[in-house]
Amino acid sequence: MYQGKLVKLRAFDNSDLMFALSIQNDYQVMRTASSGILYPSTVEDQARFMSNQTSYTAGDYQFAIERLDNGRFIGQCGLSQVSWKNRRAEIAIMLDSRFIGQGFGTDAVSLLCKFAFDEMNLHKLKATVFDFNTSAIRCYEKCGFVQEGVLKDEVYREGKFHNAVAMALYKTEE
Repeated sequence: MYQGKLVKLRAFDNSDLMFALSIQNDYQVMRTASSGILYPSTVEDQARFMSNQTSYTAGDYQFAIERLDNGRFIGQCGLSQVSWKNRRAEIAIMLDSRFIGQGFGTDAVSLLCKFAFDEMNLHKLKATVFDFNTSAIRCYEKCGFVQEGVLKDEVYREGKFHNAVAMALYKTEE
């Protein structure tokens, strides 16, 4: 539906289910994406999540990320915790680990920002990234996000506490 240079953002479909589940159960992906206890998702869990992502979902806008060159599902991204009053939302992306560092994430985040600012008329997008997730920090910075602060000892992962970096991007008013 929304097309960039490398990817397009579209609705989830049934063919994405097993690929999305494999990403959801990839420890290397989830260690950087979730602050909770990492526990495997079931097919039913993933199917329920995907079936709830419709154009009628209020306050949560999730997209499948598809490569333009071969139509392959490689991840998901979206906006959550939308505050219409304050014109802001949280942004997040989760890519199959085989496609990190190749520009797909940056293209997807750029498209999602354009959607948020041009279609939803939001003013601010926020991202919270664990400090050890340097590829995500680079991705957001390439898209214009700046660091607004550091949340100390925000996540306990692999036997120790880690900080989270609060990042933001503001709509430029013309």
